[in-house]
Amino acid sequence: MYELDWQHFSATDFADLQTRLREAWQEILPGGEYYGQIRICDVCYDIQAEWLARGQGEDIFVTMSPFFPHDLASAEEPYQEMVEGMPFDTADDASIVYAREDFLALSYLRFCDDATQKIQQMLQKAVFAKALAQNTDFWERHDEKLRQKRGRLNE
Repeated sequence: MYELDWQHFSATDFADLQTRLREAWQEILPGGEYYGQIRICDVCYDIQAEWLARGQGEDIFVTMSPFFPHDLASAEEPYQEMVEGMPFDTADDASIVYAREDFLALSYLRFCDDATQKIQQMLQKAVFAKALAQNTDFWERHDEKLRQKRGRLNE
């Protein structure tokens, strides 16, 4: 079992997301809206509200998508690089999805329990092995560089 760090998705973040889903879900932007993340060593699960296909149309879902440092020895290109020198990857088959109505039925503690169980299962996938083997503070360093980059853009 891995220790999950919930400091980037608090009960307040959860309440804000539920309020948005309850009162103004139709206004969620096409690319989705970010609400926080759960970190496990060098893996993080971003939590978003986003539009996904459902039946004949689309509906809002709460998605939890994993991200981890790109293996520089890999022949494959990284998923994305928002900060120079810090490319990262994702694993679509390890995402966790909640229908809006299911998410609204959860309390924060019940969500934490459910998400923890699902994440622990997903972390068994081989794609996460290297990122779980150590904690290099990849996401803390990434966030700091991103803040610095954004600060320069706002000057």
